[in-house]
Amino acid sequence: METQVTITLTLTREQLLSLLGNAPAVSAAPAAALPSATTATPAAPLSAPAPQPSMVSAPSQLAAPPAQVQAPSPLPAVQPMQTPVQMPAQTAPQTYTVQQLGLAARPLMEQGRQQELLALMAEFGVPSIAALPEGSRADFAARLRAMGGQI
Repeated sequence: METQVTITLTLTREQLLSLLGNAPAVSAAPAAALPSATTATPAAPLSAPAPQPSMVSAPSQLAAPPAQVQAPSPLPAVQPMQTPVQMPAQTAPQTYTVQQLGLAARPLMEQGRQQELLALMAEFGVPSIAALPEGSRADFAARLRAMGGQI
């Protein structure tokens, strides 16, 4: 399962400059080129650590010192949400009656597949469906189903 989180940040020009640490590439751009607010929408998996901004010292050739802006506090790390896993309920195996097995075998007999049915009963070591032990009936039913029986 993949989870994706989209975070939208709205920053003023001063906050953006503070986060970028007045890097020369940003401070060299004219003030009119920078928008008054910037929106960023990074999309990252929950398991990826949040990137930490690197602080670069301001170059000495700036004409005016940058405005004193308190750096925003770092966001707490996002913990992945634990989704409980639904385990299938433990159910008792399907039980079949001799009558159900006989009804499933009848169409096979009508199709002329008696020898296949006799061979199947021989594999289970019984002379007839009525002699099948209760613990073998589910396996016998599965084999009947594989032969085309409706059970």
